[in-house]
Amino acid sequence: MSSGLNGQNFAFNGYLPIDRTDKKNKIKELEKTSHQQNQSQIFIETPYRNNKMLEDLTKTLSGDTNLCIACDITLSTEYIKTLSVNEWKKNKINIDKKPAIFIIHKD
Repeated sequence: MSSGLNGQNFAFNGYLPIDRTDKKNKIKELEKTSHQQNQSQIFIETPYRNNKMLEDLTKTLSGDTNLCIACDITLSTEYIKTLSVNEWKKNKINIDKKPAIFIIHKD
């Protein structure tokens, strides 16, 4: 709900592949599914790979795709922000070793 993305139609995808090519293909597949089905795509990453995941997402997704990053949910350090991929490219954050979820939605 805090993401501002579609909470009525979403899919939880767990972890994405570790292999670079497989991960890129899965990200593209999730983006396509999101657009075709108006469905938010939720996934997680091992906390020590969060920064790499963000880098991969900003390199792979279309610039107008919305990306929500939610870290430390329910803690005093909670961080939830949704921006377009183009905006994330300008707003670097450090989410290393923080429990996080990623949500993408392509209109």
